[in-house]
Amino acid sequence: MVKEGSYKKVVLQPLMIVAGDHANNDMAGDGEGTWKTAFEEAGYEVTCLVRGLGELEAVQQLFVEHAQAAMDSLNQ
Repeated sequence: MVKEGSYKKVVLQPLMIVAGDHANNDMAGDGEGTWKTAFEEAGYEVTCLVRGLGELEAVQQLFVEHAQAAMDSLNQ
């Protein structure tokens, strides 16, 4: 699907709460079989943002709200 567009650059960012080994090794690694390598071999300029969604303040706030709602439900 990417090839169908006229894209020259690709930004890879994991859709995970924490960016750990999977993001570093399978997405952003320089070895054979990673997303980064596959896109580079296809001629794209690749930028990897190895950070989890948990670093975003809005996601952190969702966790706080859900934790508060869970605690509130115990007090009813």
